[in-house]
Amino acid sequence: MRFEGRPELAGLTGEGPDTTGRLVRPTLTLLSYYLLTDPAAPADDRAVRAAAAVELMHLGSLHHDDVIDHAYQRRGRPSANAVWGSHLAVVGGDSVTFSGVRMLAELGGREVLAGAIAGEQMCVGMVIEAADGYVASRSEQAYLDSIAGKTAAVLSVACRVGAMQAGREEREEEALALFGRHFGMAYQLWDDILDLTATAEEIGKPVNSDLPEGIYTLPVIRAAARDGGLARLLRRAMTSEEAERARELVIASGAVKEAQALADEFMDQAEGQLAALPVDPRARAAMAAYTRSILDRRTSRPSVPRQPAEPPQARGEVLSPQAVTWLKSWLVDTGLALSAAEADYHRWSGMFRFQAKVSAPASVAREQAAIGLAVLAFVWDDLFEDPQLRDPEAVTALRRGLMATLRQDPQAPWRPGAIPTAWASLWPRLREGRTTRWQERFLSNLEEWVVAAEREAHHRISGYIPSVADYQSLRMSTGGIDVGIAGIEVHQDRELPSKLRNHPVIRRLKELIFWVSFAENDLVGLDQDEADHVPYNLVRAIRHETGCTRGEAIEQVQRQVAEQRAQINAVIRYLPALLRMIPGLSGQAKEYVSIYESITNVALRGNRSDRHTQTGTSVAPDLERLRREIYLPATESIPTVP
Repeated sequence: MRFEGRPELAGLTGEGPDTTGRLVRPTLTLLSYYLLTDPAAPADDRAVRAAAAVELMHLGSLHHDDVIDHAYQRRGRPSANAVWGSHLAVVGGDSVTFSGVRMLAELGGREVLAGAIAGEQMCVGMVIEAADGYVASRSEQAYLDSIAGKTAAVLSVACRVGAMQAGREEREEEALALFGRHFGMAYQLWDDILDLTATAEEIGKPVNSDLPEGIYTLPVIRAAARDGGLARLLRRAMTSEEAERARELVIASGAVKEAQALADEFMDQAEGQLAALPVDPRARAAMAAYTRSILDRRTSRPSVPRQPAEPPQARGEVLSPQAVTWLKSWLVDTGLALSAAEADYHRWSGMFRFQAKVSAPASVAREQAAIGLAVLAFVWDDLFEDPQLRDPEAVTALRRGLMATLRQDPQAPWRPGAIPTAWASLWPRLREGRTTRWQERFLSNLEEWVVAAEREAHHRISGYIPSVADYQSLRMSTGGIDVGIAGIEVHQDRELPSKLRNHPVIRRLKELIFWVSFAENDLVGLDQDEADHVPYNLVRAIRHETGCTRGEAIEQVQRQVAEQRAQINAVIRYLPALLRMIPGLSGQAKEYVSIYESITNVALRGNRSDRHTQTGTSVAPDLERLRREIYLPATESIPTVP
């Protein structure tokens, strides 16, 4: 499956042959064909295309399954929705499905009709399962009806369309279709058994995932019928601890062994369908042996890679001691700080005191330029967030003064003062070696950020708190995301190409990283944000919108952060494979991965910095002094650079 003219999207529908599963469905298609023909002869092209069509339809359904189940792993690798997001995963799954349908249509009317019927039955089975969510009294028949559609129908059609290509009697096609159906029932029973009894490392996907989602399979249904305590537990959503307790109760009940016995009965029925076929007994036995061999999949799936524990790192590793010394001197030399004590202000220099691994700077000059930009951005942020700034006209005058500063001639600052002086010393170093396009984009991003900071200050003064739906866009606009990425580019002396910067996975990664960063900062700084009436705090937004308690809002944010972090890990793991598939990166994929790893490490550990912790030697600067130096009232025009 390919998107013509858009090779960078290839990973949405497949990463290559080394990432496929065991190809059970296309294997059944080909085996059904061979069973009715001469196995010594190569398969007809039609049989191969039928097998491919069946697999494409199956793969498309997996995209949908993972979105519905909020699953972030598939076959031991990040799922499509974890990497690309739910929207692209769904439409990507649709494109794969309809590619398979097209291939069946090219084979003939009977084939596409069989595929359409199987697809309809699969959807019906999934609807039944969803409708029975959290129903502790779910019947065994409802469960069997569900798996007959969502699993058995697809395995049945795999066998049917393979048999069709052999040109034999319809009764033989029907026998193989029933073989596939019975095998499919056993296959899903075993899948549900493994969800309760196996480990993630053994089967390559998360386990005990059905119980928390309210999906009650045959072992659970039978165990609940005997254990009233378990039945009561199943009537509502469960915590992970409750789900583990429920799993233990199900296993202890003996219902798992009963489900295994039923799976064996279905396999016996499947083999009974084979026995009626006039084929070589050795071929019949081989097909039965193949299907039995893949039921318990504990040793045949790739394991889920464990996330390595983060090694302990020394404090302050983000900056070298030489860089810290330069930073404090620069703060005093430019006038941003009036003393060494102010230069050690925890909200400025303290932002670099935390544990994180960042790629080494391209040079001392690049490191100084990058950290100067970061500190100056935090200075500007504090100027707007200062609770002493209460006059809306002063907020606007501050924004206009910063606009004038950004566009000033570095050789002739538009005004004397610390901020114009600091920017005049920094901007030539930032733009050195950068393309004109990079420079214009960077200045434009800075200006957009200043406008967003002005809006937030006005919201703080007016007492406005955004809705939860609006929080992300407002927080992203004031977070200086693109400014921070530009700082990493300067630090590494590289420019991210537009084809990478604009790739949907990279855009998603950026949103995930900075959403988590903002939310965690909101949690760490909640007390101060509440005292200062900071409007863009997620906990405050949730409480304002829902009326819940402070603790409940904090728990909700913590759950969201944990989920988003899992998705970040999935995307980061996927990045090397993605960059290999994007043409035109000129062998620099490793370097670009390093940039995004640095961005991730800094953003996700920033809340652990000393920025949020007052130290004994930290002296707050006079923010109003800095503002007065650049206030530009609306009655005055912004000076232009000749």
